[in-house]
Amino acid sequence: MFMENKVGKDKAPGQNKEFTILVNAREKTWSEKKIGSNEVINLAFGSVSQDPNVSYTVTYKKGENGKPEGIMVKGDEVRVKEGMRFNVTQTNRS
Repeated sequence: MFMENKVGKDKAPGQNKEFTILVNAREKTWSEKKIGSNEVINLAFGSVSQDPNVSYTVTYKKGENGKPEGIMVKGDEVRVKEGMRFNVTQTNRS
């Protein structure tokens, strides 16, 4: 009798990988292949301010080989890599 080896989508190798990243020098765990600018801000500050006078700068280093470092603007996403570093600063316009 032949038994077929079925691997569910959620059991496929690499599908449930967790990445350890640094956000403002603090270790965080991320389990998605990509991360958006608002998600990085949430990891740094707990939420994204709705105040129109507040803006954020998100920079990253140690990214994938095609783009190892850069600046994220609102709505940007980048592929996550183990050990990636994000720096988030919040600015209040006066």
